[in-house]
Amino acid sequence: MEISQRNDYFRSCLLGIFIGLAVIIPGFSGAQIAIIFKLYDKLMASLAHIFNKKSILFLLPLAIGGVIGFVGGLFTIKYLITISTIAVVCFFAGLMVGGMPSVFDEIKGTKFKNIYFVNAIIGLLIPIIVSVLAIYLDVDMSNLVLNPPTYFYFVAILIGFVLSLTQLIPGLSATSILLSLGLYTVLMNSLSFDVLFSNYKIVLIFVMMVIGVVIGLLTISKLINNLLNKYKTGFYYLIIGLCFGSIFVMFYNPEMYHIYNNMPQSFNIELIVGAVLFIVGILLVYFVYHYTKKKEKKA
Repeated sequence: MEISQRNDYFRSCLLGIFIGLAVIIPGFSGAQIAIIFKLYDKLMASLAHIFNKKSILFLLPLAIGGVIGFVGGLFTIKYLITISTIAVVCFFAGLMVGGMPSVFDEIKGTKFKNIYFVNAIIGLLIPIIVSVLAIYLDVDMSNLVLNPPTYFYFVAILIGFVLSLTQLIPGLSATSILLSLGLYTVLMNSLSFDVLFSNYKIVLIFVMMVIGVVIGLLTISKLINNLLNKYKTGFYYLIIGLCFGSIFVMFYNPEMYHIYNNMPQSFNIELIVGAVLFIVGILLVYFVYHYTKKKEKKA
């Protein structure tokens, strides 16, 4: 195997690990990491032509990495959230902010049009509106998941479909969407052998969500690939809006709203730790971004 080929497989596997982490880490966007790695266009093209031999060779190590990232991150994040949800959210919000320059790189040197501003505003409003509605509708999502009515299985497919978008569209985060719907904590708590073996309905909910994710990956990837080919600049302005909207939603969603209304005695300490971790998160991704750019210039 050639060295360049091995490097491609390694980068694909590493990207898969980050995408696996992005499914469970608040605010983390797998697609945004793909942009930092300069693999986003290749990822969309591979998913759009998934049965092509080159696509399979690129996606296979990515899928392996995704499983490693998801399983490895699941237990770690569940433990950290029990210590301080605010600190965890602040750190991963910092990661998103640190990754923003990689998104702006994609529109550098392009001519601005008024419609691009509209795209950015639409992207900004989408996650915010979802979160605000979830807060003020105040639906007991925990009961819906643990004792789902029949219609909720179809809703689970739709949720899975939306989650697939978060792995294809930079700026959209799976956990930000789940947080905005008030589903993040209940689903994370359900991912344990005790709960899954004692309640088959939850297993069905996860199966339906996986079906939705697969449908989304196979259908939306073609649309995004076409948008990248025909309307790349306008699409990236939409992404920029989504990025800023998702960062806001990480701090304003049903679960965080509940924390704000029931502030623990350690809240001030958690805020200080969170502020420090926010800066650490920004610097961490920013350094990775610059390292990637230097490697790209040398290549």
